[in-house]
Amino acid sequence: MRRILDSYIFKELAVPFIISSGVLSVTLLLSKLLKLVELVVNHGVGIFIVLKFLFFLMPSFLIYVIPLSFLLSVLIAFNRLSGDSEITAIKTAGINLYRLTRPVIVMASIAFLLSLYLTLFAFPWANLSAKKLLYDVARTKISTGIKEKTFNDTFDGIVLYADHIAAGEDTLNGVMVSEEKQDEISDVITANKGVFIVDPESMTVTLRLQNGTLHKTGKQSDKYTHMTFSTYDINLRLKQADIKNPDKNRSNRELTVMELAKKINEVKKAGKNPSPYIIDMHKRAALPAAVFVFGLLGVPLAIQHVRTSRYRGFIIALVVMLLYYVLSTAFESFGENGKINPIFAVWGSNIIMGVCGLYIFYKAGKESPVKLFVWLGGFFNSIIGLFKRIFSK
Repeated sequence: MRRILDSYIFKELAVPFIISSGVLSVTLLLSKLLKLVELVVNHGVGIFIVLKFLFFLMPSFLIYVIPLSFLLSVLIAFNRLSGDSEITAIKTAGINLYRLTRPVIVMASIAFLLSLYLTLFAFPWANLSAKKLLYDVARTKISTGIKEKTFNDTFDGIVLYADHIAAGEDTLNGVMVSEEKQDEISDVITANKGVFIVDPESMTVTLRLQNGTLHKTGKQSDKYTHMTFSTYDINLRLKQADIKNPDKNRSNRELTVMELAKKINEVKKAGKNPSPYIIDMHKRAALPAAVFVFGLLGVPLAIQHVRTSRYRGFIIALVVMLLYYVLSTAFESFGENGKINPIFAVWGSNIIMGVCGLYIFYKAGKESPVKLFVWLGGFFNSIIGLFKRIFSK
């Protein structure tokens, strides 16, 4: 009997969880659609590359979508069970609220493990892979972006001129390069031939000049140097900030937990504030753990005052997520500034909302109303009634 009940409630949770995850993921992906269309239209990026971008974007969405979808599934499932008086019938059979939430714990554990895998492994890997893919697209478009018989300033500190570009190749003929250096020395280089060399391992782009002449002058002196060469390499740096070498410009989002731990030790040894790195590392576990907090809050919130509105579950989910986001953002801000312990800054929102969830769950188990929710329910009904009167006229 109880296994059948567990299976029944689990299905009630699983269906809205899957649907919510799909709808929210598609909605968030649509927000990136304009940028992807721009890649196709303006840069000639193929559909396969766009699909790879979408795949790499998914973990950054799912780490937030899964907790929210779980909260929605709990609210929708238990709101329906309570609204159809099935909760009352189950309690009449001698099954209390604590036993009733066993499927919620199972579903929360599944959501937790999925989220934990995403935050620990998929999230940093996907972010770095997306940057590498963007960098790869940019560097493969270098030769096509350079026009012959034109001064090109595609690269930082370099003006490049090519008399002729071999069709379908990365080979330049009749090359002239003007390079401004930080030590106020200017190089003017002419060469018979230039070849772009891309190193996938170090993700660098090098222009290799062959059979040329180097003219070196100083801005603050009369010194002049002239030399000839058979081979001369120039490392090229793309101007766009978003396509810099990903391995040399990795943010915390692209670092694994082990790399963050190593970074924390390096920052501590340097005598700097490690709080931002500590916060980012603990967030990898705190965000997945929030599903248990949402389970504690969702069940009692769903079974109280269920007939106020058909959209009540969605509204409660948005309110709970907003509160969680505000608390998390505020604590993290204080933690980064050193005003509170960085570990508490991450886990504080889980602790506070978890304690509130335990209290509400206890009151629901005792079938004792929470005065705050009674007042909020009356206020909510008044607002709904006001809107009904306004739109019925």
